[in-house]
Amino acid sequence: MPNPPIPAAAEGLPCAIRRTLLFGIAAASTAAAITVAPNAQGADVVQTQSRADRAENPELVTAYQKFDAACMELKRAHDELEWLADEWRHQWPLAPEELLLGANAQDGRYPGPAERDIIGRYLVRDTSALTKRLAPKFRRGNPNTCFALRTADEERELLKRWSRSTPKGRTEKALARNRAYRIQAIKECELRIQLAERYEAETSRLRKVSGADAATLRVAKADTRLLAAANDVSQCQARTLAGLGMKADALAVTAAALIKATEFDPGPLGQLARFVDSVADVAGRAAV
Repeated sequence: MPNPPIPAAAEGLPCAIRRTLLFGIAAASTAAAITVAPNAQGADVVQTQSRADRAENPELVTAYQKFDAACMELKRAHDELEWLADEWRHQWPLAPEELLLGANAQDGRYPGPAERDIIGRYLVRDTSALTKRLAPKFRRGNPNTCFALRTADEERELLKRWSRSTPKGRTEKALARNRAYRIQAIKECELRIQLAERYEAETSRLRKVSGADAATLRVAKADTRLLAAANDVSQCQARTLAGLGMKADALAVTAAALIKATEFDPGPLGQLARFVDSVADVAGRAAV
C-alpha cells in the first residue's frame, strides 16, 4: 500500500539530525572573520580584522576547520538519508489498522514503539480510511496523526496471559460470557501476532535492501566524529573575538537541544545559552 506524503520529523533520527538547522551557523559566521595566509616560514598564520590584528591560535583554527569538515560530512550523510527516504517512500507499508494504538505518537507521549518511516521518522498518516476502530468524530478532528504500535513480541506476551487465565463468573451466564470473551481475545491476539510478524518482516527487509540501515549507521558515525571535532575545538584556547566565535559555533551545534531548551531560563543555564548565542552573533557581525 503506498504511503501518503510524510512530513519530516527529526525526533525519529539520531541526535545530531536535530542540529541540521544549525549547520548554517557553523563556519558561516566565524569563517568569514578569519583568513589563513602563509608567513615567511610557510606556516599558516591566522589574520583577523580586529583593531589589534592579533593572530588567532593556529591549533584552534586547525581544529575548527576539522569541525567544519565534520559538519559538512554529517550534512551529506543526512542528505543521503533523506534522499533514500524519498526514493522508498511509496514502497514502505503502512501498519495494519489492527496494530494501531494511541494517536499523536509524534508528540512523544508514548514510551513504546510508534509507526515510523524507512529512516526512523514518525510516520504521520491519513486517518480517513481507518474505519475499523476510529470513530468518525475522531477522524474528523485528527485527519493526520502518528500511532503507537503493537508489536509481535508484546502480543505474544499478551497471548500467554490470556492462555493462562481462567474465566470466572458469579452466574452461569456471566461465566459463559467471560469464557466467550477470553476465546475472542485469544483469536484477536493470534491475528495481531500474524499481522505484526508480516509487517515487521517486510519493514526489516526493506530497510536492508534499500540500504537504510547502512545509511543510518553512516549518519551515526558522522555524528560521533562531529562531537569529537567539537570537543577538540573546545579544548583549544581562543586569542581573538573570531576564535571565541569558533568555540561558540561548535558549542551551539553540539549543544543545540540544551541551548534551545534553556534559552529563556532565568537561571545559570539560560544565561549560558544566551551568552553562547551572543558570542556567535557578535563574532559574525564583526566579520562583516
